[in-house]
Amino acid sequence: MKRITAAQVERLAKQAGRHHVDDNLYLDVKARGRPSWLFRYVSPITARRRDMSLGVYPQVTLAFVNERASKWRAVIAEGRDPIDVRDELKAAAKQQEAHKALTLRKAAIDFVEFKRHSWRNDKHAAQWLNSLEHLGALFDQPMLAIESPALFAVLEPLNVHKHETATRIRQRVEAVYNREMLRGAVKHNPAVALRGHLPAPAKKQNFASLPWKDAPGFVKRLRDSDLSQSTRLAFEFLILTASRTSEVIHATWDEVDLDSGVWTISASRMKAAESHDVPLCGRAIEILEAMSVQRGERWNWLFPSPQRRVQPISNNAFLSALDRMGLRGKVTAHGFRSTFSTWAYESSHARSEVIEAALAHRELNAVKAAYSRADYWDQRVELAKSWGQFVA
Repeated sequence: MKRITAAQVERLAKQAGRHHVDDNLYLDVKARGRPSWLFRYVSPITARRRDMSLGVYPQVTLAFVNERASKWRAVIAEGRDPIDVRDELKAAAKQQEAHKALTLRKAAIDFVEFKRHSWRNDKHAAQWLNSLEHLGALFDQPMLAIESPALFAVLEPLNVHKHETATRIRQRVEAVYNREMLRGAVKHNPAVALRGHLPAPAKKQNFASLPWKDAPGFVKRLRDSDLSQSTRLAFEFLILTASRTSEVIHATWDEVDLDSGVWTISASRMKAAESHDVPLCGRAIEILEAMSVQRGERWNWLFPSPQRRVQPISNNAFLSALDRMGLRGKVTAHGFRSTFSTWAYESSHARSEVIEAALAHRELNAVKAAYSRADYWDQRVELAKSWGQFVA
């Protein structure tokens, strides 16, 4: 039949009735309501007549509806039913949106439920999921958005201190992705690229350190010792702040803000050549308040030498203290950073990024480094508070 014009459609839209516009195409005008386009055809599957809506006129124009009608005629020519095809496309689009929204956490929970019947007990299922909390914010990211570099950035630092945990997490992430690949939710597995790239750290000669469970006992012995006040309190301050020996020995009052509970070590005194803010727990503040009584006009050291206050305590002060406590060769002052680190990884709930930031370990990734400085402060404050309560 001869195709109708847009002007003719405009006139037909004012007349009630079902107007034949083109092959299979009608403009359905009711006494009430807006005119609508109708695609009427005989299903090649069931041989029954079916009506499919193509939208409302004039929002859907004649030119556009002609294109849609041509598409559906081609579908019929292929032996398929247009309504069935449309429903399949809608379902696929809905499924695609669900895949985009599927987070690693949701998929991991589904995986655990899938495997639960084959595992020994519910405790294993809980441990399986809890281990993935080490992924931090990545755990709640959509699976389609997670790439291998992002996963590696989280697991590489964890691998240094907890190789077995990092390895298990990689394996578990890979298992979750494999299942979702079979379900069509994702097309690649970012954990696969990490195979062989989380090796067991090579053993190195570390500073002798105290097991973290023995730290409270050491601090008690330190307090009860006959060491000078400067040495006793400086050593305890070093332990509480997990700082390097030189950072504590040369600390000055102009670096400290007692009201805010912050000790800012200048870049010139830091190993990484970047200034470092240290949150002070309650006991650390008490120590500084006690030392403030000794503050003089001629010196600015937090911990002045007992013999000559214009100088800080000696570089050998902590070594001599350990010698007098019978621990020389068994423990080092610097080793308490390792004691803190082990406690934090094994006993606290802090993420690896927070622990490394507390230790002022330099982050090579510039974006992550900026994030560490900007967003880990509150978590570092809580970590310092927990450590202080544990040892003190």
